[in-house]
Amino acid sequence: MNQFFNRHYTPATILFFLLIVSITPTTILNSWAIHTDDYIQTQEIPPIPVWIKNNAGWWAKGQIDDRTFVSGLVWLISNGIVKVDSIGISFLPIEDVMFSFMLRNNDKHEFTHIHSSLFEVYVHPTEFLMEDGLQKWLSPLLGLNPYKMDVYNDLALWHDPQKAAVIFPVFTSTAYAEGGFYDYYRGNCDHCTTTTLKPPVLLFTSSGNAVQALTLLGYDLLNDIQVDQNPDILKKYDKIVVLHNEYVTRAEFDAITSHPKVIYLYPNALYAEIEVDYNDNTITLIRGHDYPPEDPVSNGFDWEFDNTHPYEFDTECLSMEVYSIEDWRSNVGIDIARIGGNQHWMTTCYPEVPFYSSEYISIAILKTIKDL
Repeated sequence: MNQFFNRHYTPATILFFLLIVSITPTTILNSWAIHTDDYIQTQEIPPIPVWIKNNAGWWAKGQIDDRTFVSGLVWLISNGIVKVDSIGISFLPIEDVMFSFMLRNNDKHEFTHIHSSLFEVYVHPTEFLMEDGLQKWLSPLLGLNPYKMDVYNDLALWHDPQKAAVIFPVFTSTAYAEGGFYDYYRGNCDHCTTTTLKPPVLLFTSSGNAVQALTLLGYDLLNDIQVDQNPDILKKYDKIVVLHNEYVTRAEFDAITSHPKVIYLYPNALYAEIEVDYNDNTITLIRGHDYPPEDPVSNGFDWEFDNTHPYEFDTECLSMEVYSIEDWRSNVGIDIARIGGNQHWMTTCYPEVPFYSSEYISIAILKTIKDL
């Protein structure tokens, strides 16, 4: 197993981050969702302890080191005195920002800029939910910054001979939607093991950030339905990137696992078997995710490489690793002596958040995907 990266922020880096934080009662992140930049009014701002003020003076005079000073700032954040503000100011005209083709039916002038990372990050002002009195954005919208083309060229397939495709998890997006399988799991709906197919939505559960990042950088976009109806479509590609394709049909499972070169970018892929009725436009849960009740199983395909646990719930990806697996299914019918065996890889975290939050991690992920 090869170490992908392991980043530890230095005191100087943390200090730079903290010094641009305003002392306001606003917070930006809660797992994958971004809070609005609206302020929540409070009665008063808590007073800053004297020892923090003294530390600032001593640090400015070089009498204490960076680490000691930063520990004081961290204390301010952990005790709710300093909170991170989500307001982002962009001097880049939105006309110059390129978005994924999945967003091009939108009027991008309605998008609100949040911050800049590897990609320019926007939100749509109508796509939010309310939780604990806060607006939480449902999904970031990622765009290419024309002044970062040298970086993108190093990560993209625009001028690369390899043909690669990413599979949008339409079935999984439907399973998580209202009236889907998760209403059944929560005990809210006995019949929701069959649910109507929904249009694809760029959300955390459907790997929306990865879809945007990879399609912006030249990866072809397929979806579950295309693969299920025409499994041979994958043979057109040198490399397949699987996302959070948690719910798939047997035909799709066979097509993916038999392809000679696959990157399983997200844990929890190929987890449960479904059937699709294209006449009724529905999907039905068949096996997996502790279903059916009379014969509960974890992985619906009894797939020995399932890496849902323990990796699915690591969304920070600070110590992400990529490791190879040898799936015998992809060697069937292949002249191994002539072209070698399969090349399949898996990861040790759910890398949805870094695509909008961390330039360092997202570059590392995208560079690795390209080079594998």
